[in-house]
Amino acid sequence: MTLYQKNLVVLLATTYLALLSTPLVATAQVTATPAEQVDLLIQQNDGEGLLKIAKQLRSGVVVSTDNSLKVPNYPKARQALEAAVTVAGIKQAEAKLVLAKMLLSGEGGLVDVDRALGLLDDVVKTGNAEAAYVRGQKLASLPNRAQEARDNLNLALRLGDGAAAFELAKLAGSTPEQATAMTSFGLNLLRQRVARGDAGAAFDLGGYYRRLSDKPEDQKEALAWYRKSAQLGQATAVVWVARLLGNPDMPFFDPAAAVEQYQAAARDGSIEAAEELVRDFTDAGPLKVPPKVYDLWIAKLIDAKDATAVLYYSQAMQETAEQRRLSSDQLYEATMSGGVANVEDLIRIGESFRDGAGVVIDQTRAANIFRLGARNGSNAALTRLAHLVIDAPSLRSQENVALALEKLNGLAAKGSVSGQLLLGDMYAKGVFGQADETKAIELYSRALATAESVEVLNRLAEVYLSSSDIEKRKKAFPYIARASRAGSESAMLKEAEAYANGEIVEQDFDRAVTLYKQAISLGATDALVSLANLYLSRGGESAFHDAHEAFADAIATGNREAPVEMARFLKANGKLDEAIDRLTAAARKNNSPAAVELYEYLSERAQNPNVGVDWLRVAVKTMSEIPREKVHLASAMLMPTDIRLNLQGASMLRELADAKIPGAAVALSNVYIEGKGKAKDVRAGLELLEQASQKGDVDALLKLGDLYMDGKYVEEDGEKAVGFYRAVIALHPDDPTANMRMARAYREGRGVERNLTVAATYLKTASDAGSRMATRDLGLAYMWGSGVKREEDKAVQLLRSAAQHGFVFAWGDLAETYGAAIGPDVDASQNFRLNMRGAREGHVSAMIGAGIALLSGFGTQRDPEAGILWLERASAGTGWDAPDAMYRLAEVYKYGIGVDKDPKKAREWELRAANAGSTTAMFHLALEFEADNTDASKAQAIKWLQKARALQHVQAAKKLKRMGAGDMSSVSMQGVEDDGVEE
Repeated sequence: MTLYQKNLVVLLATTYLALLSTPLVATAQVTATPAEQVDLLIQQNDGEGLLKIAKQLRSGVVVSTDNSLKVPNYPKARQALEAAVTVAGIKQAEAKLVLAKMLLSGEGGLVDVDRALGLLDDVVKTGNAEAAYVRGQKLASLPNRAQEARDNLNLALRLGDGAAAFELAKLAGSTPEQATAMTSFGLNLLRQRVARGDAGAAFDLGGYYRRLSDKPEDQKEALAWYRKSAQLGQATAVVWVARLLGNPDMPFFDPAAAVEQYQAAARDGSIEAAEELVRDFTDAGPLKVPPKVYDLWIAKLIDAKDATAVLYYSQAMQETAEQRRLSSDQLYEATMSGGVANVEDLIRIGESFRDGAGVVIDQTRAANIFRLGARNGSNAALTRLAHLVIDAPSLRSQENVALALEKLNGLAAKGSVSGQLLLGDMYAKGVFGQADETKAIELYSRALATAESVEVLNRLAEVYLSSSDIEKRKKAFPYIARASRAGSESAMLKEAEAYANGEIVEQDFDRAVTLYKQAISLGATDALVSLANLYLSRGGESAFHDAHEAFADAIATGNREAPVEMARFLKANGKLDEAIDRLTAAARKNNSPAAVELYEYLSERAQNPNVGVDWLRVAVKTMSEIPREKVHLASAMLMPTDIRLNLQGASMLRELADAKIPGAAVALSNVYIEGKGKAKDVRAGLELLEQASQKGDVDALLKLGDLYMDGKYVEEDGEKAVGFYRAVIALHPDDPTANMRMARAYREGRGVERNLTVAATYLKTASDAGSRMATRDLGLAYMWGSGVKREEDKAVQLLRSAAQHGFVFAWGDLAETYGAAIGPDVDASQNFRLNMRGAREGHVSAMIGAGIALLSGFGTQRDPEAGILWLERASAGTGWDAPDAMYRLAEVYKYGIGVDKDPKKAREWELRAANAGSTTAMFHLALEFEADNTDASKAQAIKWLQKARALQHVQAAKKLKRMGAGDMSSVSMQGVEDDGVEE
């Protein structure tokens, strides 16, 4: 930390602690005298005095003699104006005008368009040009008020307001010739006023050219007029001069001059200018604001009790949980009271509550703040509110939904693609009740007719793909193809997948390969893995070679992730040595993730955490700045017995945990709880998790819940575990993991009374929030009628959705429904196709299903070579079902299924399966040894039967008893079905 940063922390800490003991009014704290004057003037019924003090409060009061920033007090200004408009006199009309503008902008409270228009109408009748202009401009944005808008703007123009001409030119019904003539007239009028020294006219000209286009010549003209306005005394113009000079896309970009202009405006009292300087420094913006400038203005903003500054920098003060809650409450109250008038700051505060940046995370508060911004006319706030309502069912209150619907309908009616898209999302996600795919498709189609958007094309494809009706799913393909041609990587992957599996379009292996390669060239590593799986699924002598070559080509082109993915592919296919060679080559080229993976492979192979530790040191030296990669590296550094690496890894995790990087706090706690490295202190680990959980760390809360639920390292306590899961749901009602854990608790009756209906409800919430596992489990619930009414079609739809969104186990579930008639009728072809989908994505059970189908010709053409390849790949996995694949291979060679019989290979695979834990292999191996009928072979048979019995294999226990080599007393058979299949 630099010296100026340390000084800043001290400054923030002292000033912020003072804020905690006094009410915080966002950008609205003023000296006591003006506020007292308002109350006194109200008592005196002094309309002219009230207007004067209101204008002063609205423009801002200087903080102190040492701090030139002017802090507006919008609520008090509005109070003064409300009193002033009731007092007859020469200033009453002006008070009404100022109050109307505050009502339209939401300064000091909610927007009130109807009342503002009424006040403006009163002022227009006095012949006020500005009132006519403001009223006409607002009416132009309202439906069915175009004629009134035209009348008011014409009046404003006749009264000398040149900017009204620009609004008239934009009104519907104006011909291009009329618009051009009107614009020319307005420009001439404003130039004449500037010649007479009118700063406002110069400011209007600057605004006209700034909004005219993004062309450098127009922006340069705008800059010239803003400079003229500033010279004539318009303070706000200085900020716009700074903004234009600070635009890196313009040829006149001058960061140093922009900083100086912002400082000039700030010295003149502009809080907005000071915030721009601080924001640019914090966000490492294009102006490269010097640290000294930052120090100066952040100090003055904090001194002014500016809510935005407090929000940006409160994290530097290392607040306690209680201070954090209190400051969050104060900031929220100040924001909702109307103290934050700047829409960008309002949105930023809402995002902070949404994401937990500097405040206690609270989605409900975020929605309320975005709703306030949307009511005040901010489309940016509206889109954020809509996204919250779409993504979080708990935020679908009548008020939120009604406002989002009203505002989005308004945008959509004007042809806004964003409005139509979000409305479509709301119908697709069932925000208004049941999901309405027809309405969603209609809205997406309207958006597409307005503009060829990749986002809309993908949305349309997703709606059709989510259908359980194959004919509807086929309708997705044209949209996928269009989005793919437009360069969408996700669409390319969908199109390639469609050609690979041949469900919604005729299968075309070569086309799929071409599309995957195209996506790979754009950097899509997912496409690389999919291409390799496609080659393997096709089978043949060249399958592995082609997959291998695809990875090698990607590495040759510099794909940073390809070496690690290739190594995982090679390892999964039993080629660990080559995987290590590939990682070694990448690690030597400063690929940090490859070096970490290399260490893990070497230490795993040697069963020694100190083997390969030098590669961890290489990874540290070449460490990337990607947070998840740093967490992975730091966690690996805890594995060897090198105390220096352990301490360095723990230090990195502390830093990452302080920065709230997901997973860092939990990884750090594992240092103590699981004794990684040399440290083992469960109590210290639990304290770390408790501290993180008090700060709202969801990962920490979930970890604590899991520890108490499973009774690992702590005494099992289901109720306590459920309490932690509920704490997550209180912070994030739709958190998929917490809802999944609650579903499990109710399904198993752990910590709560068993209730399958409640379990299904939690699964529904997690599924709606995007959990693919929850969608799969909910599909199985509908398949079996577990807590919900049995609906086979809905079950298949949910399983398909989970599978298509990446939960590979669901492909096996789907395949089983078609292969065993659990739900739909038996469909061998569909069973094979679904197993292949899962197999290509790495699901071992699906690989086994695909392999057996290829060997037997169930649902596909027989291809023994490809079938054996898939079984071998499944056997190379590390999952619980890999031993099953080994035993299946033993059967293939034992009985000559698709290949010549080979007893030697059969025995080798059977031994591998037995050693890997397959009780079926153990049992049959024992039978074979017994059949050899020698003392040695009988001893071997008993050994394998005893191993199988220890793993609760019923037939092995019965066989041992018959052989007189043991009874069943040493193994619990509870819940194990004795169907005699093994014999």
